[in-house]
Amino acid sequence: MTNLYSVSCANTYNFFFAGKKKIAQSLRLKSVLIFTVFFLAFIGVYGQTQFDRLKQQLKSATSNEDKFKITTGLYKLVADSNMRSAYQYADEALQLATKTGVDSLLTKAKMNLASACLRVGNYPKALEIYQEVIANKNSAPNDILTAYMDIGIIYFYQQNFKEAIANYDRALDLIDKRRDEKDVKKTRIEGKLNNNLGIVYEQLKDNKKAEIFYSKALRISKQSNNLDLMASVLTNRGRLFHIEGKNDSTLKFYLQALTIRKKSNNNLGLCQIYANLGAFYFEQMNDYRVAESYLRHAIDLGQQIGDLINAHFASNYLYKLYSRQGRYKEAFDALQLDKQIGDSLYSTEKANKITQLQMQFQFDLKKNEIDARQRETRLYFIFTATGLCLLLTIAILLFILQRNKARHSLLKQASLQMEKNVLEQDIELKNKQLTTNILHLMQKNELIDDISEQLLKIKKDISEESQSAVQKVVTNLHSNLRPDILQEFEMRFQQVHQNFFTALNEKFPNLTPSERRLCAFLKLNMTTKEIAAITYQNIKSIEIARARLRKKINLTGTDQNLVLFLSQLG
Repeated sequence: MTNLYSVSCANTYNFFFAGKKKIAQSLRLKSVLIFTVFFLAFIGVYGQTQFDRLKQQLKSATSNEDKFKITTGLYKLVADSNMRSAYQYADEALQLATKTGVDSLLTKAKMNLASACLRVGNYPKALEIYQEVIANKNSAPNDILTAYMDIGIIYFYQQNFKEAIANYDRALDLIDKRRDEKDVKKTRIEGKLNNNLGIVYEQLKDNKKAEIFYSKALRISKQSNNLDLMASVLTNRGRLFHIEGKNDSTLKFYLQALTIRKKSNNNLGLCQIYANLGAFYFEQMNDYRVAESYLRHAIDLGQQIGDLINAHFASNYLYKLYSRQGRYKEAFDALQLDKQIGDSLYSTEKANKITQLQMQFQFDLKKNEIDARQRETRLYFIFTATGLCLLLTIAILLFILQRNKARHSLLKQASLQMEKNVLEQDIELKNKQLTTNILHLMQKNELIDDISEQLLKIKKDISEESQSAVQKVVTNLHSNLRPDILQEFEMRFQQVHQNFFTALNEKFPNLTPSERRLCAFLKLNMTTKEIAAITYQNIKSIEIARARLRKKINLTGTDQNLVLFLSQLG
């Protein structure tokens, strides 16, 4: 699996592998796993101690600047192990930096947040921040380099390899202009750029160019002792051997990378190498047991830390594995998981938003050029006009600028309002469709039950030969029943309102599953009668449940409408 932003590491290890037989390969693999368990236990305790110490310091910190430094430390501590937590700490650090008013802290916070957005798949937000960095003339050279590199990563994930290469080349041009400077961060970026270019050319099926860039990246990683990059290049070169069918070399490089990832406790890198090893054992070694283990590890770890890219890759291979083994129920579950992860990762909305931001960025650059030419013209007239004309010109310019600013503000507000209305209409439509589908299934079940009862009554009064035919009709009808309506409702509801249950659990963690389900029905503005029909309860029971729910969420004795309150969550 290709993972551009996952370049983490530890020292390079000479991992001896003499694997011409599958048994020997498995024994060596188990030895590595057993050895690293004890080491990781020590690393985990140390990391947790440092994490707890920073959390304690954050509670006692008083100034926003101190809080920013501690929060940034927490972000760095979890950046490679828990991407969701890293995103949260980066966002909190940005808010603290804004309060301090210190430009250097604000820039650092923005770059950390952009990196976190990229890792969790929030490409539009990452692209927006990086474009601001490039457009800002006061941005540090290394920040501009990072921006171009990560924009290339975004385009890579959008399968726009031409734009990805263009942004990588822009970054390399900047590095060439600073070739005489000795900067560790610049060198690290150069190594990552060569590694990423190798990945792009590998996707373009140009393995020779890919190998050239991988070799450059590996050389830079050794010269700068960049262990993080070293592990990534080992993974990528192993994948290249995988493509070429060189199994011994593939496994050797993969296991070297795996050893480094485990030593550094890099969950993001581990997720990637687990996925690659799973695919390798499935495709090349036909060892389904080992392949399934690695793929499961990749999916679990990817979902845990928010690495949807590798989780999506692994779930797809797990589906293929189960299908080949004839384990169709497990294959179906894997396919559903793969679709769920894939929908989150490659949503049309993200792709459209990126296109919109890119167009806006180009428009802003053009507008800046026009504004610069207009300023030069104005200066010419200012120096040549009389005092009275000077004052008149200044007054007119101020008026025009103010009017344009007001007009631009109104247009922006109108655009935002239109976008909001479209989203609200879309959610409302999906709510109606969800309610209609569930009610339709419920009515279908009731109709089947009713017809079945009538047929069973008729069955008693007819001949034995006819009874057999009637019983067959009843059986066929029962096979079309949908007893899983509530489960299907919950699954479809979460697809439409992804954040509702999260917000509900954060505010009211003591709610029972049935009460959370009742909240979902009420958010869709369903009547008590409709809820009773779906849950097979009487109306009185639903009314009692609503009263109990109002009490649990502290609405008893208030004029607050329960349905309105729930509609504002999520």
